[in-house]
Amino acid sequence: MDHSLKVWRLDTDGLRTAMQDSYTYNPSKTDRAFKTVHQHFPDFSTREIHRNYVDCVRWLGNFVLSKSCDNRIVCWKPGRLDQPLDAVRRTDNNVSVLHRFEYNQCDIWYMRFSIDLWQKVLAMGNQYGKTFVWDIDIDDPANARCTILKHNKCVSAVRQTSLSKNGKTLICVCDDSTVWRWEKVTR
Repeated sequence: MDHSLKVWRLDTDGLRTAMQDSYTYNPSKTDRAFKTVHQHFPDFSTREIHRNYVDCVRWLGNFVLSKSCDNRIVCWKPGRLDQPLDAVRRTDNNVSVLHRFEYNQCDIWYMRFSIDLWQKVLAMGNQYGKTFVWDIDIDDPANARCTILKHNKCVSAVRQTSLSKNGKTLICVCDDSTVWRWEKVTR
């Protein structure tokens, strides 16, 4: 079972050049394929965060949010907490877990969480139609406030959530082909 998480750097000279070249490559003007950059080995790899398949990963600034089917989203970073990401080596096996966002009734695979553009709101559905929403615009993740959204007609697995750029609109897609829209109301 592969529960590993792997991180590749995208700021190497070779990758920067390939990304710049991709903007000017025109397949109608050449019979040669675009030269693909191959980087076989990750810059960081760990199996210390989850014990089951990892099915969703997002960046949160310099931290990583990842989940498996163990009823939690883990906020972590490669290396020690005080170690800059640039200083983490391929051979490092240290990880720093900052927080676990706990929820319940979601022990099946392929359930995706989302985060808004400004990284202030995190949302995750469960297999019984509930959606967990955390306000993560705080200094300490342990103080993240969780709100549970539910409706008596939403009873199947919420497979995907998507937040608007400003985090005020949440879309949830369920196994029964329903789409739910939630709006943040300020009081």
